[in-house]
Amino acid sequence: MDCQHENENHYEIMRDHIKKHLISMTGGVDIKGLELSSLIRMLANYYAAIIAHKMMPGEISGPRMGILIRLLVAEQSGNTNGINPTALSHFQNVKKNTISSLLRGLEESGYVERNLDANDKRVFLIRITEKGRKMMETVGPQRLAMMNDLSSDLTDEEKTHLISLLEKLLKSMQKRVDFPFHPTPENDVDPDLD
Repeated sequence: MDCQHENENHYEIMRDHIKKHLISMTGGVDIKGLELSSLIRMLANYYAAIIAHKMMPGEISGPRMGILIRLLVAEQSGNTNGINPTALSHFQNVKKNTISSLLRGLEESGYVERNLDANDKRVFLIRITEKGRKMMETVGPQRLAMMNDLSSDLTDEEKTHLISLLEKLLKSMQKRVDFPFHPTPENDVDPDLD
């Protein structure tokens, strides 16, 4: 038996042991919500680790790529002025200081440019540059292929169903937020990932 199977088997044994202990400890209370939370967190960690490991030198992190995708879509939808950093921080679900760091890295690489808003000189707008567009044309498809490969053990139907279920879970959680939701350090991205 190789190491990979031993780790998978160990994980399953430990997971079953913890599950039985939790059910016993809580008097049989349903723990599926906890299991979902744990699996989603593990998946996010695996995605981040695999992407970081497979990135080529000079490639950009997922959060920075997300910003470029958002800017590219805005531009292709007719917004040639750009997007303000606050809107980008909401889109990425990160704090303003984190978006500033992400944007600074993109700007230093020449992928975005910062210009004063013609309507409000106190506000900067961020636009993707030609270099950013070219990078997205080459790296974007490679990154999508890698992301698709990570879920290749699922059928197209299973992927569609899982996406639908995760969207439903997201909406369920959003309905239950009865306070102003702001990103926390625990769910904030690391701007120095790349």
